Amino acid sequence: MLCGTSDGLLTNLKRNYSGFIVALQWLYSGSTVALQWLYSGSTVALQ
Repeated sequence: MLCGTSDGLLTNLKRNYSGFIVALQWLYSGSTVALQWLYSGSTVALQ
């Protein structure tokens, strides 16, 4: 019983970890896109 529980816990951790990584990558790419967009917009406005 204990072995099965720890096994399920490990798979849950792995699943949550991969989801967390995906969320991080998504946030990172979104923020870089937003920064580039803001940067290009400000440079256009300055010119």
